[in-house]
Amino acid sequence: MNGIWNQQQQAIRAHYLAVGRDLVRPTSAERDQALGFDRELWRALGATGLFGVHMPERFGGQGLGVWEFSAALEGFSEGCQDMGVLVSFVAQVALVQAALLSYGSEEQLQRWLPPLISGEKIGCFAITEQGCGSDVRSLKLAASRDGSGYRLNGMKWNITNAPVADICMTFARLEEAGPNAISCFISETAAPGLTQSVPFDLMGNRGTPIGSLTFDNVALAADSLVGVEGQGLRVLYFGFLVERIFTGVSIVGCMQPVIDECLQYSLKREAFGRPISDNQYVQGHIVQAYTQLELLRSVVVRGLTALEKGQDCSTLASIIKMLASEAMHEACLNAMRIHGNYGYRRDFHFERLLRDSIGLFFAGGTSEIHKTVIWANLVAEAQNRSKAKDDLRLDAYTGAGAAA
Repeated sequence: MNGIWNQQQQAIRAHYLAVGRDLVRPTSAERDQALGFDRELWRALGATGLFGVHMPERFGGQGLGVWEFSAALEGFSEGCQDMGVLVSFVAQVALVQAALLSYGSEEQLQRWLPPLISGEKIGCFAITEQGCGSDVRSLKLAASRDGSGYRLNGMKWNITNAPVADICMTFARLEEAGPNAISCFISETAAPGLTQSVPFDLMGNRGTPIGSLTFDNVALAADSLVGVEGQGLRVLYFGFLVERIFTGVSIVGCMQPVIDECLQYSLKREAFGRPISDNQYVQGHIVQAYTQLELLRSVVVRGLTALEKGQDCSTLASIIKMLASEAMHEACLNAMRIHGNYGYRRDFHFERLLRDSIGLFFAGGTSEIHKTVIWANLVAEAQNRSKAKDDLRLDAYTGAGAAA
């Protein structure tokens, strides 16, 4: 985000821009066409330190803060221009690793974080079920106490990274825990009775393996519980908060080269003896995308500032996610309009980015859900009722917490 990075952060951003450009972008089209996930690429990204920029050093991270990670993510996103890889990456880092760092026990942190940070293991965050998307309170996956441990039965659906994940954080209804029955569990996907589907054949984000997880009497030890019984929604809401803000950061990175390429093409492409940039409708498409990008940058900065201070910023997070999805889709659509048939070709990346951008409208909550969240917060504020969740463990993402 132009003008906000200090010298160290600029260097981090430049480094990971090169990582995305050199390691990811050359094979993006291949993964899209083959509906493929490259585990060796994942390990290579882990070796660059990308998964652990803001993770504690004692778990293999770099011990830096939210801003340093955001600089890395923005640069990486700009360099790779691959929403498939980015969706998988943000799902692991902003959901699994963030929630684990904030709510996991010391034993869980020691066991699970190092292989995630190194890229040796892949994580998924299993919430959605058939018939239960944004309405997380109505999930049906059942957990029951079994001696000192638990047993899980049911299915999760449309889960990012599920077909390839080694580690799963899943949310289940533990009726014995009382009215607040939803609890969070972490386990290996190799647990007996846990079945991973093949990747779903999607329109876009085809480099992101999305599928189902089936739990058939899966036995989990007592130490698989993340946090305490009946408080899984706290873990979930925290993960959503972080994921929505970091999604905004990644879209800022993705949008910048789209706008740059449109501008350069419009200045060079001639029609009727003059550059198409002379046409006001072309100017309007580019100015609109640039304006949305700058608005998104500003709100993302506010969200990151709140996150660093340990504040519940759910309104900002929803604004960020809503703006990001709409801005990215509109920028890609306008890029197609500006490039015409050239942009429509399968061997050019605008066609892939446009398909990928559609998935942003419902991944991590639809725009309609985010409007509902924002409205509820506005009403609560108008009625002097705080909607802030005072038990969110945002301190893990302060400068001191991240380096602890």
